[in-house]
Amino acid sequence: FLKAAPLPRLLAAAAASETAHYTPMSETPARPAQPRRPRGNRLQVVVRKRPLSGREAERGRRDVLDMQADAEGAWVIVHEPKTKVDLTAYIETHNFRFDGAFGEATTNRTLYAGSVAPLVSHLFAGRIATCFAYGATGAGKTHTMLGSPQEHGIYSLAANSIFERMEASNGAGGEGLVLRVSAFEIYGGKVFDLLHARKLCPVREDSKKRVHVVGLTQRHCHDIDHYASLLAASHDARQTAATMANGVSSRSHAVLQLALCRRAAARPAARGRRPPAGREEEEEFCEVGRMSFIDLAGTERGAATLSCHDKERQLEGAEINKSLLALKECIRGLDAGKSHVPFRGSKLTEVLRDSFVGDCHTVMIAAVGPSDDSVEQTLNTLRYAATVHDLSSSSVAPPPTPTLQLMPPPPPRAPPADT
Repeated sequence: FLKAAPLPRLLAAAAASETAHYTPMSETPARPAQPRRPRGNRLQVVVRKRPLSGREAERGRRDVLDMQADAEGAWVIVHEPKTKVDLTAYIETHNFRFDGAFGEATTNRTLYAGSVAPLVSHLFAGRIATCFAYGATGAGKTHTMLGSPQEHGIYSLAANSIFERMEASNGAGGEGLVLRVSAFEIYGGKVFDLLHARKLCPVREDSKKRVHVVGLTQRHCHDIDHYASLLAASHDARQTAATMANGVSSRSHAVLQLALCRRAAARPAARGRRPPAGREEEEEFCEVGRMSFIDLAGTERGAATLSCHDKERQLEGAEINKSLLALKECIRGLDAGKSHVPFRGSKLTEVLRDSFVGDCHTVMIAAVGPSDDSVEQTLNTLRYAATVHDLSSSSVAPPPTPTLQLMPPPPPRAPPADT
């Protein structure tokens, strides 16, 4: 071998190989954008950043998230603190493209107006609308969806819009629209009715390939106050527990469904069945459209969120991660146009199949935390959301190539404006 390749030639080849192996990231050529199918507006992915918590501020944690808007949407930029093998500290920058990004100063009302409000129009147009809240434990998903005594959440804001449009429609000689509410949770691979003492409900598929939650309670909602009482009852019945990451962590996927219905012609009661007191006929409803709100359980990383001595929490975390992975695989299969999409991979995807097929419109809200000590979970959330966003997005110019810079980071940045 040495005779065939003289030593100087070998040394030159080794040097070239070493140089190629240690090419700095800032000199790595950017990959060209891959062409994709036109995106349309059926699937929108937005990111919401929560503010630093009081505990994080007391511990001196830093904000590592930036948001920038442009004509195509918004960039979310993560400045990840890292350390080289020689213990030199540096910052690695990650860039993610989404349809919208909302900073820590954003209120629930602003988030609703900028992302979820268009779903109400789809509901009244007879379509299926879905809103997901996804993120790590403690990232602010439940606050976004449910709100607080000081601030309404997406649930209440959407209901207000629906009741306003129903009142306008019925008052203008409409067709007698009514709102029917149901709520259930998916815990441990089973479905429980949150409006009926957590009754176990089986899931069945009919001859038309439509999935039904058998025996699920559906309440006729008269006004916003009645709706608020149903919402509070369902939230109180939801499965929660304390973990090392969050004192009150949601341990199940909660689904709130609002069915916009039209009163159909009444029919006589079935033979042998007595009608309710004061009524000689049973009232029927024809569904016009449906809106589903899904507060997904937080993604679990066992080393950070669970106690190694609590087997029940570990099993819950494993089931949560399994269902979230199944959701991702279903979205991937739909985008690839596969003949078989694994909706039966989990109860979550099986129950929500109608939210992905047919005339449906979906908004995904990815909730992230800004602290440098949770940057790994933030990156995992953004990568998951970016995968969903990029599945059907058209090609756009790639972000600047990730660069390395020595610590400390740049001076404190002004709070980003809502985009």
